[in-house]
Amino acid sequence: SKLNLCNWVEPANRLATLLYLMGRLEESKTWCEAILEAKPWHIGALSGIVMVCVQLRDEEGATKYIQMGLPNLSTEMRSARKAWVEKNVEIATEQLLQLQSSNEIYEKISKAFSKEIVSTDDDSSSSWQ
Repeated sequence: SKLNLCNWVEPANRLATLLYLMGRLEESKTWCEAILEAKPWHIGALSGIVMVCVQLRDEEGATKYIQMGLPNLSTEMRSARKAWVEKNVEIATEQLLQLQSSNEIYEKISKAFSKEIVSTDDDSSSSWQ
């Protein structure tokens, strides 16, 4: 099963960094990949996974993740940089909409559950008493 790190990317990135510093490269790469699945624009995880791939002599992986990074500020890269930002804003917007939908569902369930508890508390024949 995959981890949902949307709300935990910073601690996860710190863990990935510590694993890298400890020489546990495969574990660090796994954490970086999970972070990038949650937030593909995460600069720390992108740079970290490139360093891991270089250490593992994974040229293909390093190239893949370098290409995922934010293009530089040069005039030649302006349109690529704009496209990168737009793509990642779109991803972030989709994630926010999903979170909003999840919160609405949670609130409905929570309200229904609260009503259920209140109605059972009033019942003196409740098995809880």
